[in-house]
Amino acid sequence: MDTTDPGLLPGTRLPVAAAAGASFALSALGAYWLARDVPNPLDRPDRKFSSALAAYPDGWANGIFLTCAVIALAGALWLLASRRARAVVPWVAGASIVALLMLMDGSNLILAGYLPAILVGSVLGFDEVNPSVLLSPGLALQLTLLCTVAAFGVIIAGRLRLGLGDTGPAVTEAERARRLARAKARTRFWTKIAIEAPALYALTRVLMFFCVPGFDMFGFGEPILWAGLGLAVSAAAGAWLTSGLIRPWGEVFPRWIPVLRGRRVPIRLAVVPGLVVAVMVATTAKDLLLTFATSDSALTAVTDWPLVTLPMLLWPLWAFALAMAAAAYGLRRRLSEAEPAPVSRSGNSEPDVG
Repeated sequence: MDTTDPGLLPGTRLPVAAAAGASFALSALGAYWLARDVPNPLDRPDRKFSSALAAYPDGWANGIFLTCAVIALAGALWLLASRRARAVVPWVAGASIVALLMLMDGSNLILAGYLPAILVGSVLGFDEVNPSVLLSPGLALQLTLLCTVAAFGVIIAGRLRLGLGDTGPAVTEAERARRLARAKARTRFWTKIAIEAPALYALTRVLMFFCVPGFDMFGFGEPILWAGLGLAVSAAAGAWLTSGLIRPWGEVFPRWIPVLRGRRVPIRLAVVPGLVVAVMVATTAKDLLLTFATSDSALTAVTDWPLVTLPMLLWPLWAFALAMAAAAYGLRRRLSEAEPAPVSRSGNSEPDVG
């Protein structure tokens, strides 16, 4: 009996099952809220992390939430049941991701960026900082949506590896070398962009904290400046972690990490977080672009403080570059590890980072 699954690649059935379970839970919640006329947690602009659906007309939030959740559920169930139409798999997964992105905003990235400021501010007693915002139902929904998108993203990433032709056996050594060189070039190109964009953003927030001329936004109190510094630290940390995609410690755990030192970094340990952060940045970029397009005050901020606001327009590029860099890293690792790693003079295998 043939037990192969031509629709899904090996290792992707579990993420699809997880996406199906999460989409079912979201659909059930949406149906309950719609039937009971309960206010949607993402339609509460008066609360933190709860305004993703606030821009839609009154009364539409629950219907939109349910529709998008059902689309994602249908996609997940189709992927689980399909045994053919391999070429359609990324389109089904992509449609599910688009539906879920309609329900998302920048809450996840805001949480990641402001978490250091929330922790420090709560210790220092800033009145503007309230750790209880982390208990928001809207934030819990946003985290669930993010994880579900990541599960669908695993399906697309696997299909892209196959479609790009970098995972199949090379006909000749020259062909394999050409594929590996192409993967190295992609990884380095997109990784550099994914490092420079957040690094530039972090620099502007540090300059704003120290009130450097051109970055001094009058009217911002000390807590806001500290929050901006927290964002700078998070962005700089993200840029440093991204550099691991082209550094040796991104393939082999360095010596200063106990237990894991010297072991190979699992490919998905780098690829999956990179893709998740790319989605977080993309949803935040969507919010920023909508704000700039619809808000007069946002346009005024651009003209009044261009050095502070314009770097935020790099976020769409940051999101795209990070996704491409993470995918290219996965391709390069699989190709390079298909061959014996080069041996150093000490006799130890060295990772080939290109």
